[in-house]
Amino acid sequence: MNFRKLFLVTLLPAALVLMSCGPKDVVNPVTPPSTHEGGGSDEPPTPPTPPGGDAVSMTVCTFNIRYANTSDKYPDGSSAAWKDRAAAVKKFFDTVKPDLVGLQEIRPEQSKWFAEQLSAEYGYYDVSRDSGSGASVTAHGGSHEGVGILYRKDRFDLVLKDFFWLDATPRELPVQNSDNTYGAWKSACRRITVYAELKDKKNGNAIIWFFPTHYDHKSTEARKNSADFMVTQMKALCKVDDLKQAGVVIIHLGDLNTTYDNSQLKSLNDNMFYARNTAGGTDKGTNTFNGFGDSNSIIDHIYYGGKAVKPVKYWVDKTNYGVPFLSDHYPVLFQWEYQ
Repeated sequence: MNFRKLFLVTLLPAALVLMSCGPKDVVNPVTPPSTHEGGGSDEPPTPPTPPGGDAVSMTVCTFNIRYANTSDKYPDGSSAAWKDRAAAVKKFFDTVKPDLVGLQEIRPEQSKWFAEQLSAEYGYYDVSRDSGSGASVTAHGGSHEGVGILYRKDRFDLVLKDFFWLDATPRELPVQNSDNTYGAWKSACRRITVYAELKDKKNGNAIIWFFPTHYDHKSTEARKNSADFMVTQMKALCKVDDLKQAGVVIIHLGDLNTTYDNSQLKSLNDNMFYARNTAGGTDKGTNTFNGFGDSNSIIDHIYYGGKAVKPVKYWVDKTNYGVPFLSDHYPVLFQWEYQ
């Protein structure tokens, strides 16, 4: 696949003030209803709602898979390492079959696993956040991690794929500062967005722009800058002035490490629709981060734009697929129909 040259807007408004990797730093946690407390449910998941009439539906998902290590434990003391969760993650994909997925915290062994274990149904693309060349997580190796995309090969044709860093110079590897932060926005870690333009073969080759990401977990200013910059970038790349009324579908999702109502995400809330608020479902107050135990944080989000999108359902998948938790985050899903 040849990459199309990326048009990047590298200057943020002068009003942005620059200042100074774990969920404990997330602000404004939201308490979920008591009916959603605890670990995964043993009940089978409710399948996506069949579209009405001749409508064509699509399900997108954001999933922070928790980076591979050997120290994670479930509340009962058993191992929550990636090798002990991988089969359950595979069962999730085999059961729910989301059309587009954004993945966060991918380490090399996980990158290889996704590329191989899901290859029959999904195309896969990821980038290491610490690779100056934009190499895949697998190719970069070591303990580096990145962000990735899964797309159903029977549904989509890939037009292009690329990435940029969440920093003032998005095409340059952010340098490490003297205080061990990174780049002009002083992120605790280097942060990237991967993206793809796809044609939806189920709906006349309609164009879908997909932007998975992972915002910084410590710097509030980095998160605000990231949200502001993402709006600017999506408008430039998709060649639209109004994301909500775009003639193409635009999806921006990921672990944003803050809550929807925080001012850091104001530009996203002003310029895009928020799936948790617009779609049906009973999970509007359900936590998305669980920490392999209890948590009250809703920090994984799905935003969308495009006048063709009719929201149908939003849900947080807490199903027990063979382990108490698939990750320290739940998969978060959004189903919509073309209108």
